[in-house]
Amino acid sequence: MERVRVVLVGCGYWGPKVLRAAASLEEFEVTALVDRDVTRAETVQRHFPLARVERSLDHVLGDAVDAVIVATEPASHAELAEQALSAGMHVLVEKPLALNVADCRRLGELAQENGLVLMAGHTFLYSPAVRHVRSLLEQHELGDLYYVDSQRLNLGRVRRDVDAIWNFAPHDVSILNHWLSAHANAVRCHGYEFLQEGVDDVAFMTLEYDSSVVAHVHVSWLSPSKVRRMTIVGSRKMLVYDDVAAEKIMVYDAGIDRQHLDRTFPGFETFGEFQLIQRLGDLHVPRIPSVEPLVAETRHFAECIRDGTKPLSDWHEAAAVVATLEAANMSRAHGGESVPVEL
Repeated sequence: MERVRVVLVGCGYWGPKVLRAAASLEEFEVTALVDRDVTRAETVQRHFPLARVERSLDHVLGDAVDAVIVATEPASHAELAEQALSAGMHVLVEKPLALNVADCRRLGELAQENGLVLMAGHTFLYSPAVRHVRSLLEQHELGDLYYVDSQRLNLGRVRRDVDAIWNFAPHDVSILNHWLSAHANAVRCHGYEFLQEGVDDVAFMTLEYDSSVVAHVHVSWLSPSKVRRMTIVGSRKMLVYDDVAAEKIMVYDAGIDRQHLDRTFPGFETFGEFQLIQRLGDLHVPRIPSVEPLVAETRHFAECIRDGTKPLSDWHEAAAVVATLEAANMSRAHGGESVPVEL
């Protein structure tokens, strides 16, 4: 495979991290750095001296470029991705792919028409820990799922261009959809602004799935410590995925079992005919491969370009996440009422 000649658009906080991951692979060659703030781009250029600096993507569209990584503010994602796709470039867009489902669909159809790869940067889908949890769920290891509780908290970075929901929740929603092989059918959301008017610093979302599973998502950049924890409760076992812990997955053989009071009558009509027994079993800590999700993500991007395969985080997957966040916005505006997720 010839090396993918890639351009980074957006040299702020996250873009250089994605580019570092891509540049660590032999599949990529960094050709240009684009940012309206030339000083930021020149700072990144110190690590990629052969890449040239430009203020606008327009200035590199005529060059020999194969792919573009878009890591700008979310409001510009759709426009820049469309520009790159229209010029015949494969595109990796940081989350969210766009700010509405219509733009996601338009970009996806444009990529398909031109035979190009369009991929959303839902990094955690490429985490070995997240993928291991999915395999456990596919094997029904936890039994029937009851609920999932997710916390993504931090102190800073406080943003002005998006609120905590659009900044943090794309990760949680993409992971939940991946684990459950579905998107939520309804969302309730309460958000609260403390630091800036019109920008929620903390939010609580309840997602209801067709399988009767319910998920609670708590996001905040106004919390004293960094928390990246998701708890899954099933009828047989419980699981904690903690992305900042040394042991990222812990499986608890624990739960509450129903025991009939009279075993000669297996059926029961009322709650009083059985008792609830607490079960505390072993704790299992699976061994998880040490692979950086960003590196796995960018490698997958290169593989999709080479083989023409559909990305794991393609536009359909990205649109489901955006649809959930759009519904959360509407619920937030209407006092937390249940809003259907429409695709």
